[in-house]
Formats: sequence, structure tokens, C-alpha cells
Amino acid sequence: MLDPHDAQDPQDPLREMFRQAAASGQARAHAVPVARIAERARRAHRRRVAVAAGAACLVLAGGGVTAAALLSDAPTPVVPAVSPSPVAPSPGETTSPPLSSSTAPGTPTQDAPAGDPSATTTQPSGRVTTSPP
Repeated sequence: MLDPHDAQDPQDPLREMFRQAAASGQARAHAVPVARIAERARRAHRRRVAVAAGAACLVLAGGGVTAAALLSDAPTPVVPAVSPSPVAPSPGETTSPPLSSSTAPGTPTQDAPAGDPSATTTQPSGRVTTSPP
């Protein structure tokens, strides 16, 4: 049966090229072997099973972590309301003298009498110590 368009222009070069390409494609076309189709199906099935197994592992691991977090009795640490103050020196320790002191390091001070237990001396390191009674 003739196409109505063929009657109008039987010598259309583009139409003729499409017909040649269709004839060439039909000649080369053949059915794919059943073994190849079956192998493709097996590969796809293995991929689906591997993805499902991986997802199951992730769900189980996530559930285990969640259960461990919910069942733990450890309280959460509480942040202090204010920052801690600096630590005061211990009672036996005295502070070092200011650098503008008139006494040289290693010389006794002249402020207290020699028998006074409150007399202090400056060590060569610059640290002030009290003399024992």
C-alpha cells in the first residue's frame, strides 16, 4: 500500500536515506542469546541482595547504638554556672616581693628584730621565706 505522502514526492532524498537505514538495521538485528539475558538477571539479583544486606547491617548497627545510648545510666556532665576563681596560695607559702624592693636578693631584711619569728629573708631565687622560730 502506498503512503499518501509518497504520491506527492517520490524522489525525496531524505526519505530514501531513512528507508535504507531501516533496512540495514533490520538485517543486522538479531535476538540476544538466552544465556546472556539470564546472566544479566543473576547479576542484577546479586546486586539487589548485596544492597539489602548492607541496608540491614546499617539498620541493626543504628539500632544497637540507639539502644546503648538509651540504656546507659551515665549522667550527662553539667557545665558550671560560673567560672571557677583562681586558686589561693597555701598557708605555708608566701608571695615573692615586688621587683622594686630595696633589699638585694640573699640579704636579710632589717624590718624586724633578729629573734622575731616574722622576720623574712630573700633567697637568691627571689623567693621570700620566713625564718623559723
